Amino acid sequence: MNDKTKYAYAEEHIELLRLLNQVNAEIAGTTELERALTVIGDAIRSGIGAGTCVSLLEEEEKNLQVWLNTDHKESRYCYVLPDHAVERQVMETGRPQTLYPRRELSGVTLLPLLEYGAIWMYPVSCMGETLGVLYVFHKQECDLPEHSKEFLTCLAVRLGIAVYNWKQQEEILYQRRKLQFLYTMMAVAADAEATIEDELEVVHSQISSTFGFSRVIIGLLDEKEHRIRIARASGFVPEEWARELVLPARPGDTRHEEAFRTGLPVVVQDAKHDVRCLGAAQQLGLYSAAAVPVMYKEQALGIIYVDSGDYRRFSELTLQFLTSIARQLGTVLMNARQYDHIRRLAITDGLTGLHTRQYFSERYQEEFAAAERSGDPLSLIMIDIDDFKKINDTNGHLVGDRVLVHVSHMLQTQVRLSDTVARYGGEELIVLLPRTTLEQTCMIAERIRCAFMELPFPFSVTASIGIAVYPEHGIEKDTLLMKADDAMYRAKHEGKNQIRIAR
Repeated sequence: MNDKTKYAYAEEHIELLRLLNQVNAEIAGTTELERALTVIGDAIRSGIGAGTCVSLLEEEEKNLQVWLNTDHKESRYCYVLPDHAVERQVMETGRPQTLYPRRELSGVTLLPLLEYGAIWMYPVSCMGETLGVLYVFHKQECDLPEHSKEFLTCLAVRLGIAVYNWKQQEEILYQRRKLQFLYTMMAVAADAEATIEDELEVVHSQISSTFGFSRVIIGLLDEKEHRIRIARASGFVPEEWARELVLPARPGDTRHEEAFRTGLPVVVQDAKHDVRCLGAAQQLGLYSAAAVPVMYKEQALGIIYVDSGDYRRFSELTLQFLTSIARQLGTVLMNARQYDHIRRLAITDGLTGLHTRQYFSERYQEEFAAAERSGDPLSLIMIDIDDFKKINDTNGHLVGDRVLVHVSHMLQTQVRLSDTVARYGGEELIVLLPRTTLEQTCMIAERIRCAFMELPFPFSVTASIGIAVYPEHGIEKDTLLMKADDAMYRAKHEGKNQIRIAR
């Protein structure tokens, strides 16, 4: 080697050292992996005129995922390493390898690289942990001088540190997000006025803000209809897909059934070629996705769908986070169900299914206060089944109970959803009608009186009915209730099966 050549090599060596220092300065302490990959790729292109590919090892499946390929701009994708793969040898031995694909069978698993003349592979590791492979490739069949190989070795070490720092930061962020999420969920759950809708909104917003998913969907299982109903969604959700989310699952998308059966997330890496969701891939435009079951112990309650806009793997931390969210949501949903069930028992009459007197009193107080503020009318219809003791004595108490049940069901069909029907005591029933005038109340009461005569019994069932309306018949809550009761007793004493209006 002459002096001129030695000088040129020295200049190249100095330039590579300068680039290496620049790389160290730009990514020292950074936890932004994308930034570190870009800087290293640019340095290799500038220093030795070669392309760069970085593939990182997936902990769960021991596959490699492409994070950077300077010559191909595809989205991230994964590939499986066979036992004979050169990449596996590089990671296991910790030694770099040089290959010439055009000259010999290379055993390189990453197929796009086989078009190049020379490939250099370096192990990426840190703190004794194998992290992946750094590929450097050139169009020409060429060798690298020692100082260039040293440069790549140093970059691989620097890359290992960057990946390790990123993973540590992801773990810290994961734990922080998890704690923040659990705190938020607990705060909402502790709020006596919070609803299931509030809980779902918290979960949906947490997932959407934490990860860059193209779509987040939360579905709740309707056990009676054996289908999933969409409760929250970001992004477009085709109606034809949502209609197909039934149990047993239909061929177009079976992910929810598998998730409920196993209790584990169902991860799809390439939806367009996965038989579990071929229909969904077309309807939703899926690339990669995960379906995480919302469970309480062994009971399925719902599912969380997250979709990615590229062909990428879901990291272990991501799946752990989603599973943690789903588990917490399952507990909240079950607690809400049990609370709702207990609340319904407390406010529902066990025989008739109508509201209890206590619940009526609470609603009456709220509606009366609202009527006082707005000046709107508020009506009461008090109903007493005529000769109910005679029905019991003649036909037995079981028949009497059937009469009460039929009357209660009939009343619920004669009023609006905004009205309140309650069992006031024994055979006395009461209807609370907000924003209803005296004329409208009389029409409803007459409709109820006529409906009594159509009840399916071999004997006559009639009722005495009293009406009172705020503010015509009273401007105080107790007074209005007493006048409705008085009107009902007048109807009974004046012949039964009739309606009387408060005086």
